[in-house]
Amino acid sequence: MLLRDRPISGLTAAPAARDVALSHDTPISELEPEEGGELETLAELIAVTDFAAVYLALASRA
Repeated sequence: MLLRDRPISGLTAAPAARDVALSHDTPISELEPEEGGELETLAELIAVTDFAAVYLALASRA
């Protein structure tokens, strides 16, 4: 899972991280938050990551 933020300076490591994952035949999901303030962006990325972690934890117990 690649969490993306809107970089201030325009420089980002996201394309390099995506290329490395794909070069190793690793499936990748990219999440980029909706437009909003810094706190809203952080909250959205944390919420999605937290949901995924709980979902995987529950699935591993089944």
